[in-house]
Amino acid sequence: MRLTYRQQRQLRLIDEAVHRSDPHLGAMFGTFDRLYIDQDLPGVEQLPDQPAGQGRLRLAASRIMGALTTAAVAISVLLGKAISAATARRRVLAPAAASYEHIRPRTDGPP
Repeated sequence: MRLTYRQQRQLRLIDEAVHRSDPHLGAMFGTFDRLYIDQDLPGVEQLPDQPAGQGRLRLAASRIMGALTTAAVAISVLLGKAISAATARRRVLAPAAASYEHIRPRTDGPP
């Protein structure tokens, strides 16, 4: 099984953490490792080879989609607030104008 340097380092750090936290379990893993070191993994347990960078491409695509989704939600919320504020202002101004209409004198002729 081929692992990148980063994957090997992560496995080594996990191994060290297991040995520190539970020495008995670490010893059992060590025994298992020594017994089966030369055997290959069965085909069903092996991961398919991925081209380098495919994981990064998926991560970048998911981050872009997340950013676009967030922007769409923010725009819809802002537009919704603006529309509700405009309609609320119209509701407040419309009754006030109607209530003062009978007080103003008419200038277009006799009543």
